[in-house]
Amino acid sequence: MGRYYWGKKPTAEESLGLSVYNLKRRGMLTGHTAVEITWVSSGSGKESTVSVIVEITDDPHVTLIYSLTDREGNKTDYNYEVSLLTTPCTYGGVRYWFACPVCHERVGVLYLAPGNVYFMCRHCNNITYHSRNRCRIESFGHTSRQIEKLQTEIKRWTWRGRPTRKVRKLRALQRKEGVLGGHVFVQLDKFKARLR
Repeated sequence: MGRYYWGKKPTAEESLGLSVYNLKRRGMLTGHTAVEITWVSSGSGKESTVSVIVEITDDPHVTLIYSLTDREGNKTDYNYEVSLLTTPCTYGGVRYWFACPVCHERVGVLYLAPGNVYFMCRHCNNITYHSRNRCRIESFGHTSRQIEKLQTEIKRWTWRGRPTRKVRKLRALQRKEGVLGGHVFVQLDKFKARLR
C-alpha cells in the first residue's frame, strides 16, 4: 500500500537519474568504456555533468566521478564505485542492474536527489514521482485531458463485436473521472462551507 505525504517530497523528475538501460543503449556494458553524461535541471536550468566509467570484468562495476558545489560555493569532488549485478535472460545472455550503494538492492536507475551527494535508489533517496504528488483536483483535470485526447484518437469503437482497446481505456478513464469528480465536488462543498 502506498503512502501519501502532505509535505513536498523530492520527485524523480527533478533528480538526476542514471539508468542502466541508457548505458546499455549507448553500448557501454561491454569491456571498458567511459562517457560523460550531461543533464539540465528542469527547475533551475543548471547543467550537471557526471563521468561514468564502466568496467565489465570478473567484478563488473561503474565508477562515478562528479563535483558538487554547496550554497557557500565550496566545491567537493566525488569518485566512487557502484557494483553491477546480473540476472540471466530467458534466451541467453545477462541483464545488468545497479546495486544501490546504500541498501544493496538491485535497481535499474540510481538518482541524485536535490540536497543529497551520492547516487542511490529511489527508496534510499526518499523520492517519489510527480504523478503521486497530485491532489485530487489536479488528477481530475489530468484525467479529463486524457479523455479528450483519447476521444479524438478513436477511429473504430468495436472490432468483431467487442470494444477496442482504446474504447476500454476510455471507459476506464471515464469511471475514474466519475470517482474523482465526486471527491472533488465533496471537497469544494466543504471548502464553501468553511468560507461561510
